Amino acid sequence: MNLNEYQKNPDKQYISNNNQNINNKLNPNISPNDAQTLEDLEGYLNDTFIKNNKIKINLIEGKKNSKILFMFGKCGVNDNKILDGDPGQLFDKMLEGIKLNREKIALCSYIPRGLEKIDESDSFNSLMQIVNYRIIEILNPKFLIIISNLCIKMLLATDLSSMSLRGKWFDFNTPNDNTPKKCRVLYEPLMLINNPELKKDAWEDLKEISRQLGG
Repeated sequence: MNLNEYQKNPDKQYISNNNQNINNKLNPNISPNDAQTLEDLEGYLNDTFIKNNKIKINLIEGKKNSKILFMFGKCGVNDNKILDGDPGQLFDKMLEGIKLNREKIALCSYIPRGLEKIDESDSFNSLMQIVNYRIIEILNPKFLIIISNLCIKMLLATDLSSMSLRGKWFDFNTPNDNTPKKCRVLYEPLMLINNPELKKDAWEDLKEISRQLGG
């Protein structure tokens, strides 16, 4: 389902009844770049996409002021949290292995939970890129851990995969941020479930993250 179809379907709990496309739907006088807080960004997305009060977008799960931000790609439609089900259980074990848990980290989904059904048109992807850059700028974490090929493509502007990029630290900063974050790519939990031979490399990455955190 594309954005226009989404907007035209009054039975859906996303998107207002406005039949205009996303570019006309957005207020030209408002930009995610203007957001000063996460609440500003969440309010912007709720006003733009959510047509009732049953769902409210929550951009960050866990500790918002954590010095480490894990950025996932896109949740399943029926997921109740970022990284749910079997991948979520494995993610929890990965964190536990380096004495972390969801309450000690900031966890973000590049496509916010609640917007998973929207097809990723160019206009939607451009908006999400701005939103996620602003999330990083507002949270200002010391460490950014990317656990999705979608995030690699959209944030790092490369078609390289996690297999090519894992195993090393590199600096990352958004276009509006001059303070680089120490960035590292970690295998997505579902990838580890499907390819258990990669768990050894993932464990080495986790140990290096722990070392940087002082663990």
